[in-house]
Amino acid sequence: MADSAAQRAAAAHAAAHLVYSQPGFDGAGLVPIARTLLAVLEDARVEALAMRELPGLARLWRPLHTATPDSGADFASLLQRLARALADPGYDDPHAWVRKGRRLFYLDEALALPALRTPAELRAAAMALGHDIGQARLPFNARGPSPLPAYRDDHRWMWPADRLAEVAPPPAAPPPGQPGADDPGQVPLPDVQLTHHPEWDRLIRRLRADWVTVQETASPAGPAAQGPSLDVAVARRLRRPLQRLKAAVGPWQRAHDGPRLDLDALVHWQLARRAGRPADGRVHRAPQRAAAQPAVWLLVDQSASSADRADPVDSEVAGRLLDVAAQACAATAQALQALGVACAVSGFASHGRHAVRLQTVQGLRQPHDAARLASQLAALRCGGSTRLGAALRHAVQQLAPWRAGPRWVLLLSDAQAHDIDVHDPLYLRADARHAVRSAARRGVHVACLRLAPGGAGHAADAQAGRAIFGARAVQPLGSLQALPQALRRLLG
Repeated sequence: MADSAAQRAAAAHAAAHLVYSQPGFDGAGLVPIARTLLAVLEDARVEALAMRELPGLARLWRPLHTATPDSGADFASLLQRLARALADPGYDDPHAWVRKGRRLFYLDEALALPALRTPAELRAAAMALGHDIGQARLPFNARGPSPLPAYRDDHRWMWPADRLAEVAPPPAAPPPGQPGADDPGQVPLPDVQLTHHPEWDRLIRRLRADWVTVQETASPAGPAAQGPSLDVAVARRLRRPLQRLKAAVGPWQRAHDGPRLDLDALVHWQLARRAGRPADGRVHRAPQRAAAQPAVWLLVDQSASSADRADPVDSEVAGRLLDVAAQACAATAQALQALGVACAVSGFASHGRHAVRLQTVQGLRQPHDAARLASQLAALRCGGSTRLGAALRHAVQQLAPWRAGPRWVLLLSDAQAHDIDVHDPLYLRADARHAVRSAARRGVHVACLRLAPGGAGHAADAQAGRAIFGARAVQPLGSLQALPQALRRLLG
């Protein structure tokens, strides 16, 4: 930045942060898009306050904002246009998202008084704008170059927790003879378990090995009073459709009578007769009834789209889709516990292929605790994207060693697969379909309760769900009262 005007603008911008910004911001729970938007809003806030005291700074900063509607409508261009709209009241941008950002930022029509004064207000505005970007499915590269004017800083100072994490000392080497002693790179992280999974690339028709990283953590407990209330009546109604899981049969075996003929047994029977040896007359195949012990993995989509409102026509209370999913999980887990069925509950969201974050609410072999489950479901937050294939593969991998009975992965999602680093709208849908078929080959059933948002125009969502899971393995769910009927159709 050799231009002296740009250098003066950068120095003045840094001074505005020193005067008006707090030392650091809490980035916990903020996805990269929300962090970027919060930084842009904070930049605009300190510059607006500085220009109120020193109006001449406007002649220093505003000429460096050059974005126009012709710059484009991708996220980077919209970010530049928003930055200019907040810095220059004379710039009128026609884009609805940019105008929404200006309405959230300014308190008055003259665009002179910033409405966002506290970190909480900045955070709420960034989350609102980030949700709209997520709904528009606009890709965002968090590691790419900043699209903002060059005189502004890179905002590293805003996130002190990240700086501490970068300089934290490595974990101590384990004693000789323990796992990871010979290879320090294999020492597991203390609170995050990393797992790598493949991903299907529909363009090259190949499975990319170890392409996606799942970060599994324990879900923090939230306030118990805010947890989803357990509808006991619905939980009791769920026992009948879920009872069909335990009615499943064990492996097929040879029998004197049965619905099928065993071709191998017939060949051996005929050879034995011709050789004059005793022949085994069990030439049929019959299912062996066994006391099956099923396992069910409830997988909750907590991406940004789960903040959409449920359909008030189908739902008694038009809450968020995530609220409907939490209520359904609480009731289903309670019914499965009453039937003696092992149940795991996890929430997931993605932030690119290197960060598919899965929060374990209840482990497969963990005792059921309704109060604890409700508290941890309340701690799930909306945000991020939906890399369905990675989440499904992870749940299937966890269920694969379970051999005591049928294994099910039950997904509660809008069935819209997308992520910030994928531009092809069909790429992740094809990968999710491949994950479902791979699970079937491993003997794991995958089904989806499709959370249907309110309003029209969601026929495409239903079609996408059927394309991934099959017409019989996906059912719409708009309210808790519809859950028993939806499970009856899925398990029938």
